[in-house]
Amino acid sequence: LEKRTNVLLRGLSPDGKAFPALKSDVKAQGIKKRNKKQNNGKKKSQPGQSDIYYDAPPPTPIPSNFSGISIDVEKDLMGKDTDIQKRLRKLCDTIPVPSAYFKRAADTYYQWTLEERRDFLEAPHIDFLCKTMIMKNTKSKSSDCIDRTDSKYYMIVVQYTNKMNKEKLKKVVRYLRPEGKRLSNKGINLRVASGEEGMKLSGFGHNAVTPLGMAVEIPMILSHRVLNLPYIWLGGGETDVKLRISIPDFCRVFNPIIGDIG
Repeated sequence: LEKRTNVLLRGLSPDGKAFPALKSDVKAQGIKKRNKKQNNGKKKSQPGQSDIYYDAPPPTPIPSNFSGISIDVEKDLMGKDTDIQKRLRKLCDTIPVPSAYFKRAADTYYQWTLEERRDFLEAPHIDFLCKTMIMKNTKSKSSDCIDRTDSKYYMIVVQYTNKMNKEKLKKVVRYLRPEGKRLSNKGINLRVASGEEGMKLSGFGHNAVTPLGMAVEIPMILSHRVLNLPYIWLGGGETDVKLRISIPDFCRVFNPIIGDIG
C-alpha cells in the first residue's frame, strides 16, 4: 500500500471548504461512462463494454502544508485507542493521507438501522453507507491476485441501499479482457470468501474490513452508483470504527475497476 499515493477525506476538501449539499436521490445519473478509443479516435466496437465501466473523477491534490492527520481520541474514538488505529493513522501520516477521518461507534452499531447509522455518522443520506466484501472466483485457475483480469479474489465496494447483482459483477470481471481472450462464463463463479480467507487477505476481522492497510493487495471493484457522492463511509479496521473517504481520493488511492454491479 505504501507504493501507492493515498488520500482520504474528513468531510472537507483539501482547501478547507465544505462539500456542496446533495439531494437525497444520489443515483448515478449523468456520469460520463468510459469510452475506450482506438488510434483513429473512434470508440472501440466492443459490445457490452461501454455500458458497464465508468471513468474515475479527477484526483484531489495533496495540500502542500500537510503535517499529519488530526484525531481527537476522546471525541472521535470514544477514548479507546488501539494498535490497529495507531497503525492506520501512521499510514495516513506517512503516505500521506491528509484528510483521513476515523470514527468509533457503539458495540451495537450493526444492530442499528441504516437510518440510525446515518444519523450517528452525520451522513446526508443512507446511500453514503457502503459495505466491503471479499469475493472469491472459485473457478479461477489463478492462485493469486496479481492479474486483475483473472484474480482469485476481488474486493467489492457497494452501497447498502443497492444490492449487488452477481450477473452484472460477473460481466464486469469477464469483460476486463478483450474479445477473444475473455474468460468463459463457466470460468467465473464469484462467491463471498470465507471468514478465514477474508482475515488472511485483509488482516481485519468480520465487519472490520477496510481497503486501507490490506495484508494482500486485491483488485477492487467499486459500484458506479457512488460516483455522484463526495464521500462514502466504510469499515475502519475494527468492527466499531468507520472510515470516511472521498470518492476522488478513493479512486486515486485504490485504482478500482468502476462498474455497474447492481
